[in-house]
Amino acid sequence: MQEVQIKAPKHEFTLLCDDIRQEMGGKTSLMGLYDHHIVVPQVPFVLPKVCFYTRFSRMDGMFKFSFSIVAPGGERKDIIRDSDVQIPDGAKEGTFNVIASPFEVNAEGLYEVIVGLTKGADRFEYVYKFAISDAERLKTEYEKNLAEQTGAPN
Repeated sequence: MQEVQIKAPKHEFTLLCDDIRQEMGGKTSLMGLYDHHIVVPQVPFVLPKVCFYTRFSRMDGMFKFSFSIVAPGGERKDIIRDSDVQIPDGAKEGTFNVIASPFEVNAEGLYEVIVGLTKGADRFEYVYKFAISDAERLKTEYEKNLAEQTGAPN
């Protein structure tokens, strides 16, 4: 008997934004799109929500979908755990809208999103990274560097 090998779904992209809205006519609107970097007023800080728009190709049939965020210190928060997702026959792609609300920022640094897709006995994991910076720290560093370059007293 020949073993059937499942082709791994392909992660096309993940977009990070403030809000995702489903519009009339089947359109999706993304508001406040970030370029993999969020600057918050200070740390710690609570954002009302952070949204992720993720697209995969080479998908069909039934999957279990998981979505976790890992903070720079290693703390992991499961947003979705093993949710059943049915990709319609012939669609071959899946788009997932995930909202983390509220989103607590307790540290600056690189955050990892881990997307898990399970089909039967096969599990596939994909990682998307984004950074969060503290505006107060950035401002202080900028002012310090500016003073050093101009020779101004501290």
